[in-house]
Amino acid sequence: MAIDVNEVYTKVLSILNKESRGFLTPGEFNNIGSQVQLELLDKAFYDYNRAVVRESLGRTGEGYADIPKKIQDKIDPFYATESVSLTSGVGTLPTFYNIINISADSKLTQLERIDKSKLSFLLSSPLTAPSSTFPIYYVTGSTVTVNPTTISSIDIDYISVPADPKWNFDTDSTTGAFTYNATGAVNFTLHPSEEVELVIGILKYAGVVIKDPSVLQMATREEQNNINLENQ
Repeated sequence: MAIDVNEVYTKVLSILNKESRGFLTPGEFNNIGSQVQLELLDKAFYDYNRAVVRESLGRTGEGYADIPKKIQDKIDPFYATESVSLTSGVGTLPTFYNIINISADSKLTQLERIDKSKLSFLLSSPLTAPSSTFPIYYVTGSTVTVNPTTISSIDIDYISVPADPKWNFDTDSTTGAFTYNATGAVNFTLHPSEEVELVIGILKYAGVVIKDPSVLQMATREEQNNINLENQ
């Protein structure tokens, strides 16, 4: 479940070349594609968190029930689970965009995330001290610290950082033309439903790279048309 990088690049070039509005090199496309992919992940995760909060507060309206599922579909390609071993309560986290949940005992016990500054206060009283029943954790960079330290391993549910897309190519020695090479290519991690927004986002940046304001205007117009269709 991904978006084919060659298909996206082909669409972008087709739109740019339609009215001779410039050319985007593979290197420029790869760099812009990485940026737009992260922006779409940011938006999907923001929308998902907002939907979860609204749902928990009972503020869902008519037709809202389908929204979390649509947003969840966009988050799912980045969702990952990994077990981490701990030494004296300390372990190394996988590279993550956001942590969803940390648990222990085969996911039977949920850990509560705290600010590191609150640990001393919690440990100061038997009433608030972490236990095997109510464990806590805090994150510092790529390190997770768990208390009580008797917990030897944890399971982490998280949103992973997507791999950078790559339109891999061979260069014709005579003409200098670029030919797609699927070997070594990296597709977009995004859900297929994001393809239109992905193309539009790349076109917006392309207008800046090739210094043609009309490309940005065209992409903005397409984005508005897409929003209007979704709202119908």
